Amino acid sequence: MADWLVEVDPRLRQYTYGMVQSGVDRNNVQSLTDQQLQLDCHIGNGVHRAKILSSSRRPFKPCHTDAQPAGPDVFISYRRTTGSQLASLLKVHLQVRGYSVFIDVEKLEAGKFEDKLIQSVQRARNFILVLSSNALDKCMGDTAMKDWVHKEIVTALAGKKNIVPVTDNFMWPDPMSLPEDMRAILNFNGIKWSHEYQEASIEKILRFLKGHQDQIDGSGTSKGQKKKE
Repeated sequence: MADWLVEVDPRLRQYTYGMVQSGVDRNNVQSLTDQQLQLDCHIGNGVHRAKILSSSRRPFKPCHTDAQPAGPDVFISYRRTTGSQLASLLKVHLQVRGYSVFIDVEKLEAGKFEDKLIQSVQRARNFILVLSSNALDKCMGDTAMKDWVHKEIVTALAGKKNIVPVTDNFMWPDPMSLPEDMRAILNFNGIKWSHEYQEASIEKILRFLKGHQDQIDGSGTSKGQKKKE
């Protein structure tokens, strides 16, 4: 649904969550009415509703992603021992809002694990780093870069990804305790996750993701820096 809305007009992507929550999918979108878009999907802009209705009456084109998958909107990096629960929660929150998310590295093809992992980070537009308790401990002294979180961070930094650290019961380490190639990660302000106020935390993350996309849409290229909050 998100891919189709972007194809019609990139500004329409903001309605993905409301439409999906109302039960709209690519099988029934052709039968929608203007009233349903306004009242059920909460699309107040009449011009946007007209664009959706007009496009929904035309046959769907095969998705570009059907032939050659595009990179995910978000790659989530996390420490499995302490961060898997939050990483999975973030994935669900983002997916229902129309973002494509890569998280499960266990599904990568055996024998090509490292190449596939690096490619997934490189192809992603955003990089969310879940910093749970002791998440960077295994990176300390890892000069040979054997740790996967270390590899992912270095790849994201090298690719100038929009890096969004999300901290949960995490203490930032002494910079000198980390390998030099990943110390720049300490320059990014982390978003503190609140289990009590999940919606507020997600909205803050979305502002970082949307702000980066606006930079790309406005200039044609990413500025490589995210807004500090």
